[in-house]
Amino acid sequence: MATGRMNQLIILVNLCSSVVEGVEHLMAYQENVRLKEDAVTGLLTLEEELKGLKADRLVIHDTKQMAKLIQYRLFVYDRKFKDRLYNWYFNTLKELKNLMTEEMERCPICSGNGSPFYGALYYQEREGDKDILEPVRTYLKCKECGNYYLVKEERRITKKQHKNKRTKSKCNRILSDIGKFVTEKSMLFIGEEKSQLYLEAAISGYHLDRISIEDRTVGVDPNKKKYPIVLIDRISCTRDWKQILKLAADYVTEDGIVWFDGPDLEKFMEHLKKRGTPVWNREADEVCLTEDGMELMAEQCGLTIKSYRQVGTTQGRIEVIAKNSLKEGEKNGSSDNT
Repeated sequence: MATGRMNQLIILVNLCSSVVEGVEHLMAYQENVRLKEDAVTGLLTLEEELKGLKADRLVIHDTKQMAKLIQYRLFVYDRKFKDRLYNWYFNTLKELKNLMTEEMERCPICSGNGSPFYGALYYQEREGDKDILEPVRTYLKCKECGNYYLVKEERRITKKQHKNKRTKSKCNRILSDIGKFVTEKSMLFIGEEKSQLYLEAAISGYHLDRISIEDRTVGVDPNKKKYPIVLIDRISCTRDWKQILKLAADYVTEDGIVWFDGPDLEKFMEHLKKRGTPVWNREADEVCLTEDGMELMAEQCGLTIKSYRQVGTTQGRIEVIAKNSLKEGEKNGSSDNT
């Protein structure tokens, strides 16, 4: 799932195409005032957005000049103008692509820089002759916070993925862990209604309100209601960890808890090396946790780790319980395998 900044860049790419299409129509119908206004408005919007994204100054300047050229000058839309239009268009698309690459390579947790992390298990072999091809997935390990994040995946190879599903017993064990910290039965569930964890929470008697991870603007108002429990399901499927955890911190009561989990990539790779199993048929996680990385991530989001558990003997996951306010010295952790 793309970040908010990535979605913004995608919108700007579409806006660039719309502007060029509009100007092409304007070249055919030069007296159309509405087309002219739309083209200028689109270009000025692009200019402001590019400034906010700290894009290349030359691209920003050319965008502004193109708007002025269309708005104020009376001339024939000739070949020279058309070449200038397309030159601006391709340069702007190139800059937006560069910004997209930077966004993908920036750590979604702390905005730091990462270095590649992948092994032979992330490479595909061509059937028959067993030639080694390019890596199917590439993760970067952040040099600042130590967490892992996905920067590349060959979708054509990973079309049929096995999704990570929780069993009924795992869901009940998670709810039991939560019950050790909070006995109240009021919960904000951030995730999908079809989730097995949501179903088991409802069966267990929890009073549930829900917000979708994908559309977090729809749901309850944090200014009106707080919850003793905020449970985030499948947060690893998005890069917007920081935004979601900050949202959870806004919703949870002072003495409440926030529960979330994520894959333990290092442990997962250890198990795979023993079995020699490739990983590209398994659903990709956008972010993978490390013990040290959790601490920094929680701190940036206004949370403090109360406990964490390393669970799973095959894939490996880390389950975290955090609070938004703890007295000094209260923090503790536990680790076990299930």
